[in-house]
Amino acid sequence: MLKEKFAHWCEQLAQFTQNKRWRSLVVLVGDEHWTTQYINTSLTVLLSSSRHSQPCQGLVYGDDLNANVHEQLLSVNRKNYRQYLGTEQHVVVFNAGQKLNVSDTHCDFDVDAFAALTGTLVAGGVLILLLTPCQIRALNEQQSTDFFLQRFLKQLSDKHSYLIKQNALSLPELPEELAINESVELGVKTITLSTQVTAPESKLYAQKLTAAEQVTDLPYGCVTQEQVLAVDAMLKVLYGHRDRPLVLTADRGRGKSSALALAACQMLLHAKQPINIIITAASKQALKVFFNQVTAHLPCASLQGTRVEHDNGRIIFYPIDVILKERPVANIVMVDEAAALPVYLLQQLLEHYHRLIFASTVHGYEGAGRGFSIKFRLVLQRLMPNWRNLHIHQAIRWADDDPLEQFVFTSCLLNAKLPSYDNSSISVKSFADRHRQQKLALIEQENVTIESVSKTQLLQNEALLQQIFAVLVTAHYQTSPSDVKLLLNNTAISLFILRRESDILGVVMLMREGGADKSLVKLVRENQRRLRDQFLPQSLLTHCGIKDSFNYRYQRVMRIAIHPQFQGQGLGGYFLGAIENNMIEQGIDFIGASFAGNASLLKFWQQAGFNVARVGFSKDKASGEHSCIVTKALMPNAEGTQQAISAQFYQQFDYWLSDEFKFLPTKFVWQVLNANCGLKKLALSNDLEQSVNDFISGQRQFSSCVYALHQWLIRHCTEQFNTEVLPLIARILQKHSVEQVCQHYAFTGKKALNQQLIHYISAHKH
Repeated sequence: MLKEKFAHWCEQLAQFTQNKRWRSLVVLVGDEHWTTQYINTSLTVLLSSSRHSQPCQGLVYGDDLNANVHEQLLSVNRKNYRQYLGTEQHVVVFNAGQKLNVSDTHCDFDVDAFAALTGTLVAGGVLILLLTPCQIRALNEQQSTDFFLQRFLKQLSDKHSYLIKQNALSLPELPEELAINESVELGVKTITLSTQVTAPESKLYAQKLTAAEQVTDLPYGCVTQEQVLAVDAMLKVLYGHRDRPLVLTADRGRGKSSALALAACQMLLHAKQPINIIITAASKQALKVFFNQVTAHLPCASLQGTRVEHDNGRIIFYPIDVILKERPVANIVMVDEAAALPVYLLQQLLEHYHRLIFASTVHGYEGAGRGFSIKFRLVLQRLMPNWRNLHIHQAIRWADDDPLEQFVFTSCLLNAKLPSYDNSSISVKSFADRHRQQKLALIEQENVTIESVSKTQLLQNEALLQQIFAVLVTAHYQTSPSDVKLLLNNTAISLFILRRESDILGVVMLMREGGADKSLVKLVRENQRRLRDQFLPQSLLTHCGIKDSFNYRYQRVMRIAIHPQFQGQGLGGYFLGAIENNMIEQGIDFIGASFAGNASLLKFWQQAGFNVARVGFSKDKASGEHSCIVTKALMPNAEGTQQAISAQFYQQFDYWLSDEFKFLPTKFVWQVLNANCGLKKLALSNDLEQSVNDFISGQRQFSSCVYALHQWLIRHCTEQFNTEVLPLIARILQKHSVEQVCQHYAFTGKKALNQQLIHYISAHKH
């Protein structure tokens, strides 16, 4: 009987959702047979052609869910779901209860995919979330360790979501507002009101009608005034001064992809001579909305695949690697969902083109996430300081008060706001330039304390969780919703906060590693297995050749974050030192970290007594930098191994500089070498000393003395930094060609470069 009522219930929900311009969340909890029946019933209603003026479509996520539940659904999984960011869907079926593998009894809720795919739903769309009965019981089980799911389910009950269980006797109640029969379509002045509408409700709908009327008066085909401003700003990139790129950001559903398309149409319509517009994104599928909008607003153009031909020019899609390889001519380059592309590739675009627009969703689940909002903006500030930023706030794809968006923001902490503190209440800035001992004493006088925070505390104190997560996000550019799950669920993770009274000044997140089963270690050694949550010992074994690495106990610093208001004051070093003391009391052998290697970050870790264990050979896709692993022995039994790790790294680093690390940033090379205490003790032999003297006196040429110069330079890099040493590192240590060094450091030619080498070595040789 309930099943028959369910179809009618779905019809009412669909009507209500469409009227409000909301998206709804329906949660089904039951076995596979029951779930499949209810999915099919709901999809028959939700995808009905009578409800949509255009062909409707949807996605189904989950490898162990029957992908053929409906012919209008496309099957996606954790490997390919990002390809559908930027598309528009009417229904998303999401299996949150799929198993990690066939033999696993635990389920893996891929919250990154969940957060991302909800953003593809249009107004009136429905997300059908599938949970298993064992998952839903976690809400009532005090012994459950799945704190993330407990929090998630608790918030489900607080929002506009509809939970339907297999053995339920009734369906969830729908809002009383369903009596209102309203139809508002953006861009079309259409509205129908039921006679049951009260006066306050009439005023609300009158306001919506006014907004709909205003749509018809906006230029370019825009539907909000913010979109108009975005199009105007993009046109200015084409017609204004060069080297002033625009960064257009927004939450999902704000119409930034449509704004890109509308701007491209205007560029073609008003071009005085043929122009080439290049559009790129992480995938062609992500540009579906873009090309649909171009087709709708540029009917006189022809669309062939991902190429638009018009009398005044063309729009062509190129993958970003093809752009950088072939460098096609373009009057302007547009990048949609820029955060899903590696930062270092975006930087290369800046080096080749002068008119660029970067549009992106700003939340962490968009690919590189904060790599775009943090690191790329620093790149822009350095290369093109006149860049401009525009953020679109108003939702277009759904209503501003959409409950699904609010739920995703809250459940995934995408709305965690960094607290702002009154500087007058904390005087830590007064000890920024003090000596270390004075600094430590002053910090302690400020009543700054360090506390351990348990997962239970995080679950019970939502404000504390949001505050901590907001600080953590500032320290890393790849934060994603799965980090919330990791923080709440992973038992190997411990959390410490640095606070003064109620103000959180810093957060450290640690991962306990080492001590793995010997049979698993054997598989790692034989290159047959990779272990989760064993990053440091696994890297030391497979990359550094430390055979007994799993015999030690480690704490890996996954994140260390100081509130931006108090960075650069010594709090990070103080915090880290206190954590080390705590680890020593626990008998931890090593503390270590892995991060995207740059000179300033490496300097922080070296000043804290950490040593480089490894630098990755390839660049990280998100940061565009080589990963760096640092370690520090805490117990006497680990000191010998630490010395072996460091000695082995530096022996090979010298060789790698002209091979794998040929294009490693020169400042980073200097920072790595600067901490090599062994080099400081080594003096040049008399023969090498004479070769250096012969070069600077002009008696011998560079090539005949280069080995001696190499040996002198790696020793010199242990001294105080001087920016003039960088071309020497590039030419002598990394073996860059004369042309490369001259171009990068603005020397007029070989003679000028040689004079600089002689001048620098003469001034610093002692």
